[in-house]
Amino acid sequence: MKSIYYIVPLINFLVAALFGLLLRSMFVYAIDGPTFLYVLHTHSHIALLGWLYLLFYILFVRYFAIDTPVENRFFKRLFWLTQLSVIGMGVTFPFMGYAVASISFSTMHIICSYIFAFRLWKNNNVSGTQYGILLKIALFFMVFSTVGVWCLGPAVGLMGKTSDFYQICIQFFLHFQFNGWFLTAFMALLFATILKDYSLPKFKVFYCIWILSVVLTYALPLSWYMASSVLYYLNVLGVLLQFYVIGYLIKIIYSRFKGQKKRLSVYLYLLLVLMGICLLIRIGMQLLTISETIVVQLQGLRSWVVGFIHLNMLGVLSSFGIWLIIIDKKMIMNNWTKGGVFLLSLGFISTEFILFIQGLQDIVGTYWLNRIPLLLFWESVLLPMSVLCFIFSYIKIKKL
Repeated sequence: MKSIYYIVPLINFLVAALFGLLLRSMFVYAIDGPTFLYVLHTHSHIALLGWLYLLFYILFVRYFAIDTPVENRFFKRLFWLTQLSVIGMGVTFPFMGYAVASISFSTMHIICSYIFAFRLWKNNNVSGTQYGILLKIALFFMVFSTVGVWCLGPAVGLMGKTSDFYQICIQFFLHFQFNGWFLTAFMALLFATILKDYSLPKFKVFYCIWILSVVLTYALPLSWYMASSVLYYLNVLGVLLQFYVIGYLIKIIYSRFKGQKKRLSVYLYLLLVLMGICLLIRIGMQLLTISETIVVQLQGLRSWVVGFIHLNMLGVLSSFGIWLIIIDKKMIMNNWTKGGVFLLSLGFISTEFILFIQGLQDIVGTYWLNRIPLLLFWESVLLPMSVLCFIFSYIKIKKL
């Protein structure tokens, strides 16, 4: 696919980052007009569906789709239809939140994702490979996660937006989007690139454990609304299984790149190191949920919840996606790209550190770092700046 198909998700990323910056500014400056909840919905939808979804869309087409004129034309048309739904959400959510127009565009995106999943499941060039299996697991989870969305209507009609059932439906969608669709998609691309020449022994056991861990860890958000000790033990089992899978992956990745530091650009190496460290921190934070006391505390720590979401979206998925774009030479390693990698890493690390300190202060009840909202705002400025650098780098590259 031509460079334009890589630029569009980056533009969505920029828009999502700017809305995120607006959210941070609302804790610092008196801003009249925007409704915080509406801006939050806009930020999350564009980041999730405009940036990450379309990023994996083009990468899946690049690595897994059959390369024929018919298939290429189909996926290009579907891409622009999906982007139209993203634009629709971007211009409706800030002004009305969840309303008929914004819900219609969200529904349009879901239907486009169904078409994408069905077509790629049926027509792909990786059948019989290990990453071909992971591809289908990822697509399944993507479709499966939307069951939560379709249940929102009945939940509102029967019990209202304030009901536990409504929140359970939302958590169902978010859990299987992040842990099912995006992380399995990440694994599929990992096996198709870094581990392409590596055949994982007992692969069936590996992916069965992964699927089971994804399903079982849904018990954690479920336990926030349903009191049952069974849910606690199911989550513990799921976390331990996920620890095994991710730990095994990190070990393989490390062994593949051990000694190759000199062969990689320092900026490419930085993205991979950031991705690996974030994977370790991610599973470390999940291990904390084994303690029931910590689970109760974590539920009320908004800063750590936001930090965990960004850890996945920026630290793991975005870093790996940008790494793949550079490796595929859809983005050349010029000064703009180097600046983008540096600013993204600095902005992500600094904001995560501040969010961590904020949560820690809330736990211990001692405040040694003042004016956290202001610090978060100025550190967050680095994130849209980094995306701008990536977009500007395309000025130096010809259409591919």
